[in-house]
Amino acid sequence: MANFKIKKGFNIKVLGKPAADVEEYASQQLFAVYPSEFEGLKVRLKVKAGETVKRGDVLFENKKNEKMLFRSPCSGTIKAINLGARRFPVEILIDRDLHSQESVTFEKYTRDSVGRLSREQVADHLLNTGIWPLIKQRPFNKIADPDTAPKAIFVNACNSAPFQADFSVVVKGDEDAFQTGLNALAKLTEGKVHLCKSAGSDLPDFGNVESHTFAGKHPSGNTSVHINRISPILPHDTVYTVAAQDVVLIGKLLITGELPKTKVIALAGPAVKEECRKYYKVQIGASLEPLLEKAVDGDEVRIINGNILWGDKLKTDTCVPFYGSEIFILEEDRSRHLMGWTTPGLFQYSAHRVNVSSFFGFSHDWKLGTNLHGSHRAMVVTGWMDKFQPLNVMTDYLVRAALAHDTDEMIQLGILETAPEDFALASFVDPHKTDVCGIIKRGLEEIEEEGI
Repeated sequence: MANFKIKKGFNIKVLGKPAADVEEYASQQLFAVYPSEFEGLKVRLKVKAGETVKRGDVLFENKKNEKMLFRSPCSGTIKAINLGARRFPVEILIDRDLHSQESVTFEKYTRDSVGRLSREQVADHLLNTGIWPLIKQRPFNKIADPDTAPKAIFVNACNSAPFQADFSVVVKGDEDAFQTGLNALAKLTEGKVHLCKSAGSDLPDFGNVESHTFAGKHPSGNTSVHINRISPILPHDTVYTVAAQDVVLIGKLLITGELPKTKVIALAGPAVKEECRKYYKVQIGASLEPLLEKAVDGDEVRIINGNILWGDKLKTDTCVPFYGSEIFILEEDRSRHLMGWTTPGLFQYSAHRVNVSSFFGFSHDWKLGTNLHGSHRAMVVTGWMDKFQPLNVMTDYLVRAALAHDTDEMIQLGILETAPEDFALASFVDPHKTDVCGIIKRGLEEIEEEGI
């Protein structure tokens, strides 16, 4: 076990922390699966609108690997299959049959019997049941290749970003499922399974893993930081990464022999009513519209599957996504301030000491919105972003190489050790309002297309 203290970073003081209470969310009739969540997937549909499905029936498969299946989260009727660009199915809507409890069943295992399986058996079982996409791999942060054995697996139980789901709350009552999931992951690698926890977290000890604690400012909880400190990625290395909340789902599948029905999500943010800021046990794929309509505080808000720094924008009528364990809501702030840059900034939040408010400290929480307080402008190499970057990466030069489509220089500067999420804080502190995450994402895509 090792303890790490991350000194570089920044903690954003924002209103809306969720209470550590878990509330049961009422079951819904409308469910949805979003194939667009799975980057790099080539979808082959196995159902049509109007067909009846059981919970666990195959909805679609990956053309690139036909063993990789994606299954229905409920029993019911396919209401609609909505297509996007190039006729890609972006949304499969299912009307749940409230009177049907039919479910496809799979082989059951215990926490001990999982350890007697081979790597191929575990991988084939997770592929067949539709749970495998919860496992990502580096480099490129994509769905893991089941044919490539990783040198290590990293399980992230840290929560350094604002209002990330606290795993000590999520895991309560599911400790056995979590241990079973860890035992299954251990079969996928000849190396170690690293469980990375936040310092001071109230988690019991688990077996078959090497535990590490991370303290310090955000992004101390990012998986790239953990990999960099524990087992850096070398050329041609592959590592698997899994969120700790998803290990619970893997364990539930193995123990029950059925797809897990529920997961725990955190609802937080300054645009959430105070009484609704808490954890909810929700059915996977179920509509969140009734909950969000009740919880939203404001006329125009932005709903994020993630946190204030990194995530995907959701609609009010969204259903529970496959990925993620937190929903963050903040106001769409479109206000403009005349000659705002000339004012002393008594009530403006900044990571830099350029406003008067900065000298009073950041001891209180701020009601932040989406306002950038300025437009995009020419980027100047200042080194400010690197002051908040704990990875050994020169962010300014890496962004420049990505904009120039120089894949060789990007690799030399260490882009393969990172994911776009690692630059969310750089985007936040950048005075030029540069979308650093988007630039890095496109750079990684270009490198992958070149087959490097």
